[in-house]
Amino acid sequence: MKIATVIGFPFGISTTEVKVFETAQAIAEGADEIDMVINIGWLKQGNYDAVGKEISLIKQACGKNGILKVIVETGLLTEDEIRRVTKVVDAAGADYIKTSTGFGPRGASIRDVELFKENS
Repeated sequence: MKIATVIGFPFGISTTEVKVFETAQAIAEGADEIDMVINIGWLKQGNYDAVGKEISLIKQACGKNGILKVIVETGLLTEDEIRRVTKVVDAAGADYIKTSTGFGPRGASIRDVELFKENS
C-alpha cells in the first residue's frame, strides 16, 4: 500500500517554501506520493517559469523515491493553458499530471486528457 498526501490544497496559493517544507516533512514521515496543486494565479498570469521552478523544487524535496503528481485544475484553464502547463509539468520532472482537485468549476473531461496526451 502506498501512502499519499496533498500539498497546496485546495488552491495552490501556499508559498513555494511552504510547499517544499510540507513535501519534505510528508516524505520524512512516510509518504510515498505527493499530489501538489500548482499556483493557478501564476499560470493565469503567464508566469510559466515560476510554475516550473516550483514543481522542480517540490520534485527535489520528494527525494529519489518519492512520486510527484501535479494537479493543474483544468476546469479553470483554457485549452492553450492546458497545452502549455502540460509541457511545463513534463519539463519540470513531475511523474504525473492530474486534472483537478474537485474544488474547481468542473472535474476532468475527455478533452483535458486528450490535451495532456498530445502535449506530453
